Amino acid sequence: MSEKETKQPLDKNDIMKQYVIDNYFDKGHLWTKVWQTVMAIVFWICVAIPVYWTISSTLLINNQRFLHAWRYEEGRTLFYFFDRFFIIAFIILAVIVIISTIHNNHRVKQHVEKAIQYDEPKMLARKQHLEAFYTARFGNKEFRENVRSYHVKPEQNLAVNEIHDLYKEEEK
Repeated sequence: MSEKETKQPLDKNDIMKQYVIDNYFDKGHLWTKVWQTVMAIVFWICVAIPVYWTISSTLLINNQRFLHAWRYEEGRTLFYFFDRFFIIAFIILAVIVIISTIHNNHRVKQHVEKAIQYDEPKMLARKQHLEAFYTARFGNKEFRENVRSYHVKPEQNLAVNEIHDLYKEEEK
């Protein structure tokens, strides 16, 4: 048997396993799931508590339904001082991130080697075979590309797997 006959079509899950590896969603790995879930909850709490304290003690200072972390004037003054600082820092960081993104996109497009992910001779052979098929079925390429309207006869319609079968025939 030839090498082409021994190859079996890959299942989508098999292909995903080749490129995507994440122990959290794989079967087993219970301790990884527990550890990552606990750490995610802890870090979200570390984000939520300071935000709650700041908002409740500044913007919602007159609302008695909230527990306030501080009630003294120096805390609000410090918050509003840092408010200006954080706005300026945000603008500076946004500019840096935008410049970095543009620079990185330029590097990827211009300098990173791009590897061909397909068999180029096989693709060119398929293109030629497909072009010959289209020419036989619908006329030459120049006619197909320059005609304004074209009514396809019922016998010219493509079957569901006709192109796929054409590729299989070409491989033989």
